[in-house]
Amino acid sequence: MRVEVLGGLERRRRWSQDDKARIVEETLLPGAKVTDVARRNGVAASVVFTWRRQARTVEKVGPCLRRCRSPRR
Repeated sequence: MRVEVLGGLERRRRWSQDDKARIVEETLLPGAKVTDVARRNGVAASVVFTWRRQARTVEKVGPCLRRCRSPRR
């Protein structure tokens, strides 16, 4: 188990767009449970659920999760 202690003024961990996308993609695999994926990556499950919701609404979780838009007619 890895423990990361944050000191000083910054107490929140910053996640890169690539990390967010990787974690969200892992939760989309068949049989994957969000809580297990979150625990394995040291993230609160509620944060992962937020990232998944953002990915569905195309809010910059990662370029690989953005929906393709069909051309306007």
